[in-house]
Amino acid sequence: MELSKLLAYVNWERPVRGSDVEAVCIVTSQQSVFDFVDALSQGNAQRAQKLLHRLLENEDPFSLWGMVVRQFRLLIQAREILDGRGNKDDVARALSVHPFVAEKTTGQANRFSMEALEGIYHRLLQIDEQVKTSQITLDLALDTLVVELAR
Repeated sequence: MELSKLLAYVNWERPVRGSDVEAVCIVTSQQSVFDFVDALSQGNAQRAQKLLHRLLENEDPFSLWGMVVRQFRLLIQAREILDGRGNKDDVARALSVHPFVAEKTTGQANRFSMEALEGIYHRLLQIDEQVKTSQITLDLALDTLVVELAR
């Protein structure tokens, strides 16, 4: 079914590109969060912003927030394992996650130093407090986070 949609989308005239898949297919929230964190880790603010807004269309902001915080927590744990000469299999075992999640998390963790991840996590805690004390809306906080992290 999804393949038919993609081929109709490109009018059977050209190969299907990744952007076509993004435009047409339903992507799981977890995959989209991986993509969002990938864009942030690569400093690609435009892509991160686009993914964020797509996620917010389909997800409750607080649910999304939980997934983002969880992903950065996993990155810190993975970075610690990798710094101790571990690999993606060690990450999967230690974090009790699916090998696919371990592979994605390991790749992302390799793009950050532990110091950078700790700084990001501290910022996430600040945002959490600001949202809970009504100093900022979660939507605005997420947009701000993209700008801050994609520098």
